[in-house]
Amino acid sequence: MKGGITSGIVYPNAVLSLAREYRFKSIGGTSAGAIAAAVAAAAALGDRRCRAGEALGPQAGFPGLADVSTQLSRRGFIYSLFQPAYGARTAYRLLVMLTGKAGLPRKILCLLAAVFAIAPLELLAALVGLLGIGWLAAGVEGMWATLLPSLLCAYGAGVLASALRIARVARRNLLGLCSGTTQSGSGTPALTDWLHTHLQALSGKPLDEPLTFADLHAAPRYPGEPGGAHAISLQMITTCVSHTEPRTLPFSGSQFWFCREQFEQLFPASVVAWLLARAGAPQRVEGVDYYRMPEGEQLPVLVATRMSLSFPLLISAVPLHEPARRERRCEAAADPVPSQDTRTVADSTEGLTSGGHDCGPVIAAFRVCWFSDGGISSNFPIHLFDAALPRWPTFGINLVYPHAAEPLRAAPGSPDAINAAVFLPTENRHGWQRSYQSIARPLAAAEMSGFLFSIVSTMQNWRDVLQARAPGYRDRIVHVSLQGDEGGMNLDMPQEVLSRIAAKGSVAGERFCDFSFANHYWIRWRNLASAYQRYTLEVARTDDPTQRVAAWQDAYESVASGVPNPPSYRFGSEEKRRASQQLWRLMVDQGQAWEDLGPNLTDGAPRPLPQMKVTPSY
Repeated sequence: MKGGITSGIVYPNAVLSLAREYRFKSIGGTSAGAIAAAVAAAAALGDRRCRAGEALGPQAGFPGLADVSTQLSRRGFIYSLFQPAYGARTAYRLLVMLTGKAGLPRKILCLLAAVFAIAPLELLAALVGLLGIGWLAAGVEGMWATLLPSLLCAYGAGVLASALRIARVARRNLLGLCSGTTQSGSGTPALTDWLHTHLQALSGKPLDEPLTFADLHAAPRYPGEPGGAHAISLQMITTCVSHTEPRTLPFSGSQFWFCREQFEQLFPASVVAWLLARAGAPQRVEGVDYYRMPEGEQLPVLVATRMSLSFPLLISAVPLHEPARRERRCEAAADPVPSQDTRTVADSTEGLTSGGHDCGPVIAAFRVCWFSDGGISSNFPIHLFDAALPRWPTFGINLVYPHAAEPLRAAPGSPDAINAAVFLPTENRHGWQRSYQSIARPLAAAEMSGFLFSIVSTMQNWRDVLQARAPGYRDRIVHVSLQGDEGGMNLDMPQEVLSRIAAKGSVAGERFCDFSFANHYWIRWRNLASAYQRYTLEVARTDDPTQRVAAWQDAYESVASGVPNPPSYRFGSEEKRRASQQLWRLMVDQGQAWEDLGPNLTDGAPRPLPQMKVTPSY
């Protein structure tokens, strides 16, 4: 499910429509799509538990998800979920205004007026100071003479002071205007607290036992369900801006720590208490206590979702910490003289060299890793749960924003308009065309702005866009066109608009009911056969003497025959080394046979052609 802040209203109804025909096995999303993915996974868990005979509350499973959809489609509810931190209210309202549907003149007026609300004292002080200079220079006449330039300069100083104040507030609030937690004095829950409550209710778990990925993996199985390690797989994308790369949640093989004070700003008290209870003894470095984050499937779903939906500036980023430096230190051993039964030669040697102390690497410094919105790096992660030959379909829901939407020929809320706004390819020739976005504008400044925004959009989405056009992907993506007043950053939409978006979600889910998995599976095989043949032909060319470089003959022979020995990553047994050589010879022989005799499996294969490449997982 694609990101898009309030566009996530589409997803609950789409999930409910899908649930009438399908059972959920793998669910993924990013940003607002991560919220929908999390609640869908929780509802799927609740449904499985109910079908297994467990007595859960009335909000468990998909009936509870229907109530969530109703809430999200109620006017003012989404706006109430975003609660700015102390000192950030004016900046938050300005951001909502600038990203909303208001006209350009009103946006400009609000932008100009915001300076007086954010930094009035600084603006006034600058104005008094500048007028004072004019008075000192030429009295009252000097003040009148410098009035206009003083006003302009004072306003410029106010703009700078406003930007600095917003930056200070955002830094204090973990680089965002809204932390996601409920602010004091608010009568309604904020985003993270609301999400925690519903994840627990949908899955049938108490509030003080956060839903984890392990709960999803170990969910009861449906009769006849294919075997596998996980009953329900949930994955999300976040962006580690400190490492400048996307990451898939839950983490695998990563060691991160968190600070209690920071997490108390971001998560409900019961979730923080649960994390602390399982973190073990903290690492105290430079007067700060760091607690180990749960690894892998033990990570709470709420924490992962919050890391994926940290929309820049609007919602606080999530800081985790990793060791920056380790030092070898010796500390007094708890039992300096082990019993004779357990004492080893290594223990004796260590005792002699360390003088009866336990020595080892100790974390001497931590560095912060900031995790922000997953949509920064992958706003439509259609690659999640991909397989060479899938055993079941994995659908994608793509949100198409105004610049790419087809003009409607009916009233926006009419059934015809809603149906026309939802498109799922039904033929192999559909969906492969490149999208086009014109940047032409009447004003030069507007055209330059459109050009710059297109550059940013290309940087953000190019990989997802290419993937979505590929055969075997495009046939399983439903495209939901949104109008200018629908979704995006429009936090306070009218009721008729909210109902319209929700209706599009229902139609999107219904379109998948006619999906042809037989055609999809055959297309995936044609893709795989074509890509594998071309890959094998490339491998076979490495055995052609005319294609080899004489200076690197030893490298070729090391793979083919094992002589000379490889410089690194050697196999641990002779059996593995022989199997490696047999695999190489098998690929070479197959490639040479295809090169000589054919047939060409790429002839007539779906376009654009895929390619097999070694790429790192994230």
